[in-house]
Formats: sequence, structure tokens, C-alpha cells
Amino acid sequence: MGALKWEFFLKKHIEGFFNRKFASELEVAEIEKNLEREILLKKEKKENIAYVPNVYTIYVSAPDYQRICSQRITDELYTGIEKQVIANDFFMEDKLIVSFMQNIELKKGMCDIKSFFRLSIPEIQEDKDSIESHTIVLERPSFSKPLNLPQEYKVASLTVVDGPDTEAYLEFGERPIYIGRREKNEFFLTDKNASRVHSYIVFEKHRHLLYDADSLNGTYVNGQKIKSQCLKFGDEIQVGNTIILYEVV
Repeated sequence: MGALKWEFFLKKHIEGFFNRKFASELEVAEIEKNLEREILLKKEKKENIAYVPNVYTIYVSAPDYQRICSQRITDELYTGIEKQVIANDFFMEDKLIVSFMQNIELKKGMCDIKSFFRLSIPEIQEDKDSIESHTIVLERPSFSKPLNLPQEYKVASLTVVDGPDTEAYLEFGERPIYIGRREKNEFFLTDKNASRVHSYIVFEKHRHLLYDADSLNGTYVNGQKIKSQCLKFGDEIQVGNTIILYEVV
């Protein structure tokens, strides 16, 4: 074997060995960064409202797939997307779906993310030699089984920053939140100027909407009286003499 051929042979096989042996593993933080870029890249405006895709497929190498493809990681990424939607003042229609797929053509430590709006998902002809079918698909929980409630993906919080219940705190996600003096409310207040059910928060288009519940003294957001309001990060809600801060956790 000539000197050049021998040099090429050694370079090819030694580099291949080191790439296989010492390639860095894919970290969840890197997937989160790629998801954030994908969300910003694919947003679409409709009547001055920015919508983002609701279906995200994460392609990873075979070694990374075996190591990180789990319910815990998928839950974490699902929650991260929900937080990005709120933090960036975006909206999302329909269910959020996050899934992992294996692609043997990807190198260890790399990932590729494809996102779609539900109504524009193409039919995928899967190559069995290069792609393994979904093993984990996470959708927005269904509440059809009251005795077996699904996991709550907590993405936002309410904190009393002024008033009788200062430092009262609640983390929440997609379930309705009732605010007021009624003891069984999710966010219970002792403020005598608050109604028993003063206001409530619901989850629509992956955002939290605050509604006044025909309260006696009204509900305010950032000093403005409202009947309903889509909450943004940092909004201050006034209920009676209580100021409540809304944040992404």
C-alpha cells in the first residue's frame, strides 16, 4: 500500500474510531434550544396574532434515542414549549404533540426537529431502515376520566405581592383556576374586598385567559378594569385590595 493510501486509510479509520468513541452525547438543553429556534422560525401571523406549530417531531441518533427517549424528558420538553408560547406572547391551536423518532443517519449528539401545524401535517412514508416509529407521543391531557386525572404540566404561577395574603403562591397549567374568598377556590384569598368567586383563569389556545366573575368590585389587569384578558408574563392582577403577579415558572 502506497504512503498516501496508507495515510488516508489511517486517517479514515482513526477519525471514525474517535468519532464513535468520544462523540458528545445529546443534552436536553440542546434540544430545548433547537425547539426554541424552530418555534421562532415557524411562527405565522393571522390578523396580527402570532401562531406557532402544535406538532413537534424530534429526530435523534440511535444511541441518543436509547438514552434520552423517556416519558420524563418528553414531559419536560412539552412543558418547555408551553412556556415559550406564553413568554413570547404566541398562540397555538389544537393539541400540542411532542414525539421522538430515531434516525440512524444522524450522528451522536445531533438532533433534527420538524414542526407542523395540525392541519398541514404531511403523510410520512417511513423508511424502516433509517427511522423507528414513535415510541413516545405526548398530547395535551384529556379530562375524560375524573378518577384518573392526567399529569398537570405546570407552566405559570400566581403570587400575591400586595394585600392580606402576601406571598400566597400557586403553580398551575391547563386546569381552570378560581380566585376569591370561597375556601375551595384553587387560589383562596382572605381579602374582604374580594368576592367569593371573584375571577377565574382558563386555558385556551395554550394561553391563560382571565375572566371577571361578575365580581362586586371588578377585576383589573395592570390598572385597567377588564371583563376578560389574555395574560402575559409579568401582568399584575388586582382583586379587591390584593395584587397578584402572573409569571412563567
